[in-house]
Amino acid sequence: MPTTNRIRIAAPALLALAMTLPAAAQVREAPGRYTMQPVDGGFLRLDTQTGAVAMCRPGAGGSVTCQASESDQGVPGEVARLRAENIELKAEVKRLEEIAGLSGRTGPQINSQPPEKLQLPTEQDVDQALDYVERMYKKFRDRLRNLENGSKPGTPL
Repeated sequence: MPTTNRIRIAAPALLALAMTLPAAAQVREAPGRYTMQPVDGGFLRLDTQTGAVAMCRPGAGGSVTCQASESDQGVPGEVARLRAENIELKAEVKRLEEIAGLSGRTGPQINSQPPEKLQLPTEQDVDQALDYVERMYKKFRDRLRNLENGSKPGTPL
């Protein structure tokens, strides 16, 4: 067979193979429910949905036996307890939102109104404030003068 015929036959096959490699890589990247990690005497199995860890060892006849670790014996009960607590907390949040008048709204919508812009005082407001401070200063100054002029040396104030 001439070289050009081999290239004509091999090129589509290589192209098809090259196109399937990314798909195969994507399938391998998708996590399953369990992940396995080799250890001495077997492997550890992690349940990615519940977080339970089990030690798996090869048995007789090619079978594998998995035993939950001691720390994971109460995991299903803990998951159930946390789910119940989550439901209670959601009900409490809903009750408080109703009391506050926020029922029917979700988080982002509550704060969706832009905050009020900072309003700077007008020229008239500044003049009024300065006039007030000036009047206070004059009264204070006048009172000090009266105390200095009206008091005799050696007399307690």
